[in-house]
Amino acid sequence: MQENSAIPFESQLNPLEWAKFVVRTHSKDNYNNAFSILLSHAEKGQPDAEFCLGLIYARGQGISRDFNLARSWFERAAEQGHLSAMYFIGKMYHRGYGVPKDPDMAARFYQGPADKGDARAQYALGTIYFDGAGVGKDPIAAAEWFSLAAHAGHSEAQFILGQLYKTGCGVEQDVARAVDWLTSAAMNRHRGAQILLGNMYEIGDGVPADPDEADRWYGMSEKIVTSAP
Repeated sequence: MQENSAIPFESQLNPLEWAKFVVRTHSKDNYNNAFSILLSHAEKGQPDAEFCLGLIYARGQGISRDFNLARSWFERAAEQGHLSAMYFIGKMYHRGYGVPKDPDMAARFYQGPADKGDARAQYALGTIYFDGAGVGKDPIAAAEWFSLAAHAGHSEAQFILGQLYKTGCGVEQDVARAVDWLTSAAMNRHRGAQILLGNMYEIGDGVPADPDEADRWYGMSEKIVTSAP
């Protein structure tokens, strides 16, 4: 396979950083070399390399997808405290990628990165406690995790938190805060939040009816659809 030498800043990166860059940017022409570099470092116990190999196997980047090998490399990185590896193991148990679905096990792996501020893990814990499968339904705990993720800018968490405040599920009902969080999600290009705000302003659901404001939010949601590739 011919390798692409035109990757930006390639000459400024050491081999490991270059290989990580290839995985992160999905630079297909460079997968072979990147894999070799990562494998050599991972076999020496380098946690970032172990994590990136996990990603390669989980995604099938340049090789056949293999969730068992992905989990094995993630686990090696996680044993060294690699937070993103913990998150991805949690995701595998949460979604059932290569393992039976196990929300309780997923929550255990999400906990570490969530405690360290990983918004993806915080949001995922929120969904687990909201659904209640395997851990017991706990709307209050769910709202707390959604709130942490929302404050970190996670648009789906902002959308859900807005709905929780709108309905009073897990939090004290507060329509003003609901609108604030839905607006945050909508401004982060969350189409569901834009449509919900349009509905609220169209019929006066918790806010004064305002056809112009409704049209503004509906218009934003339509722009997202028309600009999609």
